[in-house]
Amino acid sequence: MTPSALLYVRVSSKDQEKEGWSLDAQEKLGYEYAKRKGFNIVKMWKVSESAWRKERVAFNQMVEYAKNHDEIKHIIFDVLDRMTRNDFDKLKIVTLVKEYGKNIHFSRSNKIFNRESSTDDEFMFDIEVAVAKKQSNDISRKTQMGMVEKAEQGFFPATAPLGYKNNREKKLLELNPDQAASIKKAFELMSTGKYSLDMIREIPEVKGLKTNRSNKVNKSTLSYVLNNPFYYGLFQWKGKIYQGNHEPLISKELFDRTQQVLNGKFHTRKSKKGFAFNNLLVCGECSCKVLGEEKRKPNNLHYVYYHCTFSKGRHNGKGYIPETRLAQLFEKPVMDVVLPAEMSDWIKEGLGHDRKNLSETHENRLKSLQSQHSKVNDRLNRLYDDRFDGKVDDEVFKTKETEYKALLLEIKGEIEKAKKVNPNFYEDGLATLELPNLYISQYDKASYPNKAVILKKLASNYTLNDVTITAAYRQPFIFLAKMKGCPNWLPRLDSNQNTEIQSLMSYQLDDRASKTKNRH
Repeated sequence: MTPSALLYVRVSSKDQEKEGWSLDAQEKLGYEYAKRKGFNIVKMWKVSESAWRKERVAFNQMVEYAKNHDEIKHIIFDVLDRMTRNDFDKLKIVTLVKEYGKNIHFSRSNKIFNRESSTDDEFMFDIEVAVAKKQSNDISRKTQMGMVEKAEQGFFPATAPLGYKNNREKKLLELNPDQAASIKKAFELMSTGKYSLDMIREIPEVKGLKTNRSNKVNKSTLSYVLNNPFYYGLFQWKGKIYQGNHEPLISKELFDRTQQVLNGKFHTRKSKKGFAFNNLLVCGECSCKVLGEEKRKPNNLHYVYYHCTFSKGRHNGKGYIPETRLAQLFEKPVMDVVLPAEMSDWIKEGLGHDRKNLSETHENRLKSLQSQHSKVNDRLNRLYDDRFDGKVDDEVFKTKETEYKALLLEIKGEIEKAKKVNPNFYEDGLATLELPNLYISQYDKASYPNKAVILKKLASNYTLNDVTITAAYRQPFIFLAKMKGCPNWLPRLDSNQNTEIQSLMSYQLDDRASKTKNRH
């Protein structure tokens, strides 16, 4: 009967394919060896896996198969380091030989290791495994050193994360247009504090997002993405943060806003009934949410009421407020940002007071920052030259390199802020003053859901105290409410008032006032 044999061929990288260790070449040599020996190969494993890992799936399958088939006495490998480069797998092979009577063949070197091998042969077997192990460790160490060096130069030393792709020719990371827009949209939505991870995954612009393996992005993957500084220009490698040279997908400002939401006390959720004013109000008594509830009257009509959730205990005397009444109570916070005509005219005068000077100040600020960035970048380049010429040691180089890169990142952030100064601040400032009048006229005619949209634009949240509502206004409505609430305002500009007006001038609404005005 022809002896049965197993064939195991392996590569651990694409580079080995190019170096003559290809799977096909090993397979060919294995079959030629079996033919010379008169073996019949009954099963073959043809895999790509590292030989230094403790858990080698295909290798372990082969070992178990050999143990369970007594009739198979021969196992063929190409050379010893195709079999193993670690002590764990060496012991498994020795067990197959000593306890199961298997014969281990190496087709390229024509060597055999079995029970009849001499002590010298076994000693050489151990030495060859040790040499293979050392080579593997050396390769691993050099690879890790190379990756750290690559990271220090700003190159991400791993597979591109979601939203990017590896350019093999240029050895750089590039934005993946099929994913980048969806990820940016996810950051923008989360930064508003109005969406949960589950809600964002259902948004059309994000819903089609898939991983690099074409799997739908799940909740944990989306959370990882939104917490990853890679998307604004940094990356972490081996416990250290590096400034990457890849193109940022978002600004640091957007990333920071997103982190505030993810790490804050936002518990955004969909209302099962879709009550218009849910997630707007908190109770002034206990700070619990005020939510809607549908009640059915004997005449089979449905009415919506709002009340505290009473999560911290029921309040004596606290009842239910009809939705119609609540909509009326919200009118006062809207009216509180509508300025009298005389005060509005006075602010318009302030808007034009230092118009030219403020523009020049911002322009000079931007030029100064760009000059600072250029100087620090020149210092960093000189540092690289000094290192190349051997003028600075590694410790000094790494310290100064980290310092300069951190400074460049800080200045870059300031430049981004400076560039965001609204060039149309005067016109938008005038439109902002008119915006509350537009909102109040819209509020009167709007449906309850549209009233809620207007209320969310005015304030981040509202507090219900008995039958009055107070607002935590957003900018610039904080300024407008403060001005209207000042009983002793004077139609003149002092330094403090002028500073506040300049703040209004430089502020840019997400829903640009000028665009809102033009649409209506």
